[in-house]
Amino acid sequence: MEQKFNHYFITDKTREYKKHKFEFMFNGNKYFFVTEDGVFSKSQIDDGSLFLVKTVIGENLVGDGLDLGCGYGAISVLLASNCKVKMLACDINERAVELSNENFKLNNINACAVISNVADGIEKNNFDFVISNPPIRVGNSILFKFFADSYQKLRLNGSFYAVLRKKQGAETYIKKLKEIYNNCEILDKHKGYVIVKCVKN
Repeated sequence: MEQKFNHYFITDKTREYKKHKFEFMFNGNKYFFVTEDGVFSKSQIDDGSLFLVKTVIGENLVGDGLDLGCGYGAISVLLASNCKVKMLACDINERAVELSNENFKLNNINACAVISNVADGIEKNNFDFVISNPPIRVGNSILFKFFADSYQKLRLNGSFYAVLRKKQGAETYIKKLKEIYNNCEILDKHKGYVIVKCVKN
């Protein structure tokens, strides 16, 4: 893992992080998010996550979902309020998990976030879907764990959705996903982002 990205994974309890709060309009509804300096995309929902959510909503998701590497919970908030799903979110960063749970409460979302190294701390193994905007810049070993863990946590015929970036190795990662899943397709592309859907069967 590159040193400059450590703050996404480790909470430095000796440091005081500045809090931020922003409003966000989506599908005609207003949402509020509390963030901190130590989390990804602290001032607005990043383009990749937003494209992922917009695309996946078109899949008419239902059931239990797992948000891998949830950050401050934006994906789970938007999915839970626009689809008939119940979200469990996880992140290795303690403050990200705390912020996610704060944002679930702030937006009246029935969801929960827990601390977990990818999916190591998640006992449930039959999610209807897993979704992730994985931390592309941290290296293949961590990314490949995201992909492998998603497969392990899905029920049979469950789906994994991820957003990747063409300029950050999307083709390589799709090739790896096809090694894990028998059924893998590109749902959409936009401005260098690629939305991938993989089905466990």
